[in-house]
Amino acid sequence: MALCDECECYDDNWVDGEDITEEELEKDPLYEPHRYYYWHGDIQEDYQMPAGYDCLCERCFGDLLNLGKIITTDDAIWNPDEMGWFIPLEETHGT
Repeated sequence: MALCDECECYDDNWVDGEDITEEELEKDPLYEPHRYYYWHGDIQEDYQMPAGYDCLCERCFGDLLNLGKIITTDDAIWNPDEMGWFIPLEETHGT
């Protein structure tokens, strides 16, 4: 069930079971079935989305990554006390 929290584009899973035709989907400019969607979950990924984001399409993920809003394993250490989240390296230095 992919619906981008930033631009609100979506794929087929988002409308699964809805009463909508293939023609209606194809006409919707937000329908983006071929994009990759990134998820935040309570598993150790190699990235962490900003607070409030659970799903991002590849375009929005890339935009936020370029703005430095996505934390990667290169920028952080794993937080064992809070499963699914990293601690940015700047918070671990000098405290």
